[in-house]
Amino acid sequence: MLVFPMQAADAALQALALWAQGIMPVLGPFMICMLMLSGRMGGGPWLRLMMGWLCGSPGGARLLGGMGLGKRAARRFAALSGTMSPMFFLGTISRWTGDPRAGAIIFFSHLAGALVTGLMLPGDRERNAVPPAPLSFSGALSQGANALLVIALCMMLGGIGAKMVACALPGLPPWAAVILQCALEVTGGVQALIQLHPPALFPLICGACSFGGLSILMQNAAFWQGAGVKMGQLFALRCLHGAVSFGICWAIVKIL
Repeated sequence: MLVFPMQAADAALQALALWAQGIMPVLGPFMICMLMLSGRMGGGPWLRLMMGWLCGSPGGARLLGGMGLGKRAARRFAALSGTMSPMFFLGTISRWTGDPRAGAIIFFSHLAGALVTGLMLPGDRERNAVPPAPLSFSGALSQGANALLVIALCMMLGGIGAKMVACALPGLPPWAAVILQCALEVTGGVQALIQLHPPALFPLICGACSFGGLSILMQNAAFWQGAGVKMGQLFALRCLHGAVSFGICWAIVKIL
């Protein structure tokens, strides 16, 4: 960053603009509503999993990680809950591609990939179900604002990291730079994929979202560590989810 300060600043500004235009308006209000509802629901892990699907990562990990699940069940639910918010697909991706079907196809494949990945793993019963504490409106605002700020900072770091590698390796092919950005921070990486050639890249976009990038992986790990799910296991689960979702989306695109 000291060697390429202007490029680093430009990358940070681009990430913040992407956050302000594509993430904050879509996820902000929805996230606050989900945070308020999540603390008021009871039930077992499957009900909380469905709420986690609505919240998006790391919402599922937050709801499930402290339930007292056994190690095998924790790994299964870590695979099942590693999804992004449906609003990102149905709102942001559909707007970026200019095709409302795009977000629906990619979201369906993404969710189906999580189900297939999770159900491939053995499970056991939870030991001590611990309900999350209810949140007031002000509490939901505070947690939602904190989560959105974390997303903004992760997007900045991912964008700067990818830009610094591109500056240090000027001969890096555009494809390699996009893949690197997806691996570090998925939102900016997905936008870069869409700018290349959106219709042909739907399966790649789906695979990238299902992997989630390093920033989402780290956020989920913070909640699953106490349940005995290690970082290496989470990484393997995200890779498997990405591969399965890619295959499902590829098949749907071929059929349609």
